[in-house]
Amino acid sequence: MSFTIRYDGDLLRAHVWGRETDNPPSHICRLILKECRRHGLKRILIELNQERPLSDASQYLLVERLPALGLTHEHRIALVHHTPGLYEANDMIDLVAKNRGINVRNFQDVRSATEWLHSPAP
Repeated sequence: MSFTIRYDGDLLRAHVWGRETDNPPSHICRLILKECRRHGLKRILIELNQERPLSDASQYLLVERLPALGLTHEHRIALVHHTPGLYEANDMIDLVAKNRGINVRNFQDVRSATEWLHSPAP
C-alpha cells in the first residue's frame, strides 16, 4: 500500500492506493493523525484509489480503532472514493462512525467532502 500526505491550508490531504489485503490500514491512519497533531490540524481529506472495498468487519475495526490512534471529537475525516462502486460499498464506515459520535464520512467527490470539512459543526 502506498500513500502521500500533504498540507493544503487548514487541511491535511492524504492519497492512499494499492491496498492488497482486507486488513484495516490502521498504521496509515496513525501516521495521518500524528501529522495532524504535529501541525495542529483537525480536518483531514483522504482520497482513495483501491480495487476493492474493505469488508464490513474491517470497516468496523478501522473506525473502532480510530480513537486509540489519536482521533478526537474535534477531528473530521472525509474519505473520497475514486473507484466506481466503492463509495456505496463502504457504508459500514458511516454507520459505525455515526453510532460512535466520530466525525468520519464517505464522499463521492472532493468538492462535497471539502464542503463538509469546512461546514460548521452541528
